[in-house]
Amino acid sequence: MESYPKILELKDGTALKFSVLTDDDLEDVISFFQSLPEEDRLYLRSDTTDPEIVRRRFGNPDYEKVFPLLARKDDRIVGMATIWRAPYGWMRNLGEVRMVITREYQRKGLATVLARELFFQALKQGLYKLQAELMDTQASAVSAFERLGFHQEAVLRKHVTDVKGFRRDLIIMSLDVEDLWNMIEENVQTAEFRMH
Repeated sequence: MESYPKILELKDGTALKFSVLTDDDLEDVISFFQSLPEEDRLYLRSDTTDPEIVRRRFGNPDYEKVFPLLARKDDRIVGMATIWRAPYGWMRNLGEVRMVITREYQRKGLATVLARELFFQALKQGLYKLQAELMDTQASAVSAFERLGFHQEAVLRKHVTDVKGFRRDLIIMSLDVEDLWNMIEENVQTAEFRMH
């Protein structure tokens, strides 16, 4: 947490402020979710148009269970990414990644920056695997996670129902944190990754 807030740039040079969610951010988070178009809210697990649901899910954050990261432009939230984890039990080293980005900041590299920040947080928390669950209709999100190093583990046929009542396939993707870190360390040793 001590490394936040911080300013990071997207691939087009846009500077955004990244911070960990606190109770002071709740009204901004409510506004962020309410600003999303309906077609983007189809994939969310809760009715985020209801302020009380947002307050219950994100109020009084327990950082052992959820690491919520916000991206802001001019004090307006444009992206939110979280790692959800069980602090105890046989799944305590698995983190589930969830990410929501406003339309105007999609395909600008924000997902990559958020995922990188979550990756480093996963290392700090001792997580072995990161997992993402997506509907089969989220083709661009699946591609984005693949670019980040995630791979498909399973497809559960007609496993989930969208908010319009249609049954959809659930795609489970994962990233082995230790394997990715080892690959990064190996690549940093090669000549092409050395600083000149």
